[in-house]
Amino acid sequence: MNWQKTAVRFAAIGGGLFLLSVLSGYIAMSLTLERGKIEVPIVVGLELKEAARQLREMGLQPRLAGEEYHPAFPKGAVVRQTPAGGNRLRKNGEVRLIISKGSDETLAPELVGQPITQAQRLLAEHGLLLGPTAKVHAALPAGVVISQDPPAGFPSRRGSTVSVLVSLGEEERFYVMPNLVGQREEEAVTLLKEMGLEARVSYESFPGQDRRVVQQDPSFGTRIKEREQVTLVIAQ
Repeated sequence: MNWQKTAVRFAAIGGGLFLLSVLSGYIAMSLTLERGKIEVPIVVGLELKEAARQLREMGLQPRLAGEEYHPAFPKGAVVRQTPAGGNRLRKNGEVRLIISKGSDETLAPELVGQPITQAQRLLAEHGLLLGPTAKVHAALPAGVVISQDPPAGFPSRRGSTVSVLVSLGEEERFYVMPNLVGQREEEAVTLLKEMGLEARVSYESFPGQDRRVVQQDPSFGTRIKEREQVTLVIAQ
């Protein structure tokens, strides 16, 4: 039995020596690999040019990997880096940088009184989008912005929308054509002007009806639109 205990003891010692040699090899390999690596500096918060200079001085290669809005960092400053500061890279290893586009907050521009096409351009310049658009008849020319939400000067996030109310122009008015036959010329023409209608006058000979309307077009009772033309035949 003694020889069995001795064999077990030697086996345990041999296994321990093997594990020790593996561990030593791993440590040696790790040290060899780490020996040529450089610790990445922290460049978050630095302006891009300065961050790139520091990385190159350390023997690393900066690469611009994108931009994003950030309320805490001014435009052009590094907001994120990969790998992060404190990691180790081989010489000429690449460090990817994300820089700030500045705050994503902007002020809604003044759109009221602007044609809708110009309003869209102003929104785009401020990083905003045209939102829901409603249209109503108004005294402003057709296509002009009457109101907006949010109002001009209101703080807004870039990419958000601004709703607008747009003019369709003045609403056309309609009338029922009055009976002008028998009225004097001056009275008939004045009434048409008051209704926003245009009188087109011609003269024909009708004995006993001097300077009175003898014919009209459109006829009495016809539905007529504002600014339409009405033809009157006046007796002379």
